[in-house]
Amino acid sequence: MLYIDNKFASILGSRLRNFKQKNDYLWNYSCPVCGDSSKNKLKARGYIYRKGSDLFVRCHNCNYGSNLGSLIKYVDAKLYDEYVLERYKGGASKHNAHKDVAAILPEETPEVFLEDAILESLARLDTLDITHPAVKYLIKRKIPKQYWNLLYFAPKFKKFTNSVTPKFQEPIEGDHPRMIIPFFNPAGKCFAYQGRAYGDEQPKYYTIKVDETQEKIYGLDRLDYSKRIYVVEGPIDSLFLPNSIAVSGASFDTPTIRQLLTNATIVMDNEPRNKDIARQLEKYIDLGYNVVMYPDSVQEKDINDMVLSGRSPDEILELINTNTFTGMEAKLKYANWRKN
Repeated sequence: MLYIDNKFASILGSRLRNFKQKNDYLWNYSCPVCGDSSKNKLKARGYIYRKGSDLFVRCHNCNYGSNLGSLIKYVDAKLYDEYVLERYKGGASKHNAHKDVAAILPEETPEVFLEDAILESLARLDTLDITHPAVKYLIKRKIPKQYWNLLYFAPKFKKFTNSVTPKFQEPIEGDHPRMIIPFFNPAGKCFAYQGRAYGDEQPKYYTIKVDETQEKIYGLDRLDYSKRIYVVEGPIDSLFLPNSIAVSGASFDTPTIRQLLTNATIVMDNEPRNKDIARQLEKYIDLGYNVVMYPDSVQEKDINDMVLSGRSPDEILELINTNTFTGMEAKLKYANWRKN
């Protein structure tokens, strides 16, 4: 009954704050269940998306997930009655004795999201005590508190990973705790996660892909395509900038980022004496990207280091915006920026 769901998604949109359609079967809105944000009324972390022949909903702030009918019922009971009737007239079910969607459409249970299956055994860092070692790490790195709910804790990282996808040989030796940074696609499904050591464990990062078909880009679920997009190296750095995504060690030139060419700013780590980074930066300039080249007064390697040195996120954003170059201007700037 996709055509009926489509129709009622559009009608429901008039009752939802910041409602907008992103593509044929993906809508974004401010979640009415949690209010999305009491501080920023422009926040929109609810999504309506297609699964099979029906539409489902998901909020990345409060984790509310259901079929479209349940959201309609929550927002507008009268509209819900119209929705149920039209679904029934359309032949959605043989059961005509009940008005509840779960009864009329028994095959439609609330969506079981991939991230639920992956992360359900883990604790979110915003729920842990301030004395917890992982939380102490967040405080030490000055990671904004409003993003702690995006981070999780695995007491035994390798054991947890093997419960998701077999990556480590059994029996596991030398297991240890790590912070988990999930990667979600725009519909809210977790397709990868990064295990970040907050002690002396090596390697510092493990990145585990659950869906190999997805590009390894962090932050796609929170992206506003109508605004300037900042593309950085690491997920943690992205939490200090508005509308930012991270490539997590991969190339900045991917099919997804290429589509954002005119609206994206490439923010590489500040290492002008690193020949490999300088070579990559030159490549992105030649491809037509907007790129950042910091002045000599900036000595820090990355955005988190800038924060730790005393710069505010607003100062860093201004620094980025005033040192962004493209085209011939970028080529001229690059000749002076690169250190031999």
